[in-house]
Amino acid sequence: MIEGVRGVRSIEGSDAKKYTKVINTFHNLCIENNFELIILPTIEKAELFSRTVGEFTEIVTKQMYNFNDKKGRELVLRPEGTAGVMRNYIDKRYKIEKFYFYSEQMFRYERPQKGRFREFHQVGAEIIGSNNNNIEPTSQIVLLGMKFLNQLFNKKLEVDLKINSIGTNHDRKEYSIKLREYFQRYESSLSKDSKIRLLNNPLRILDSKDNNDIEISLEAPKFSEYRSIESNNDYELFKEKISSIPYQEDDNLVRGLDYYNGITFEFLPKGKSGSQDTLGGGGQYDFLSSLISDKQINGVGFAFGVDRIVDLLDN
Repeated sequence: MIEGVRGVRSIEGSDAKKYTKVINTFHNLCIENNFELIILPTIEKAELFSRTVGEFTEIVTKQMYNFNDKKGRELVLRPEGTAGVMRNYIDKRYKIEKFYFYSEQMFRYERPQKGRFREFHQVGAEIIGSNNNNIEPTSQIVLLGMKFLNQLFNKKLEVDLKINSIGTNHDRKEYSIKLREYFQRYESSLSKDSKIRLLNNPLRILDSKDNNDIEISLEAPKFSEYRSIESNNDYELFKEKISSIPYQEDDNLVRGLDYYNGITFEFLPKGKSGSQDTLGGGGQYDFLSSLISDKQINGVGFAFGVDRIVDLLDN
């Protein structure tokens, strides 16, 4: 008997109906808000993600499905959607603001568990190419995400929206220096992965899933103390624009991918705080394009884990 691949599932019956409900709800909402569907390629060049997601992130170092084709080119099964959407925008040489949405399967080699599979499903939305300050599309994206969850669960699920600003590249460099100094005092107690992050990108320690790392991070310097005046002004404007919905500020919220800057956010069921509970999240990525080409193109977006949302529909 040939068994299925670990962490990969067939979905049928009532589960397939729930998946269809989630995806159709998202598609209809995005179309109502003038977003257009983009269907992403399953296979991309490995360099697209090593350069954008981050060379030292777990996705690149441990989780990507890499393989060489018959001409020796290193390719991967896509681990996330945003980099591919931006690559497409650059390839097509667009000069206008584009509103995209997608629903795709992603692939990451990690330990299968409830709500986390090696082949998993995401829905996402991106706004790329805003000519002005990126705060307006950022607030649009966040409000769209909250509307999606409220519509899907008919407002019966209380949601915590957590927000933060990780500032500009210069802000992060200044903050990283202080953060490295802090974590060096606890280096012997950090997890193996975070000891590597300490050398390469100490901000990644704030996104660690290790309980001891999380405990140490509680007393770490806060990003709010190192943001520039411009970044703080943008953050205050963003909070004004989403004032119609409740939110919580989280100084340690950095997200797990290196291409983010400025505003970051996550959606969780009320009272939950662990990474396994996060339903979706995203943020600004105004410099992602410069990691792919010589262009600087504003962008902001989010992705939601359909598998975790389906688990909540069961309850």
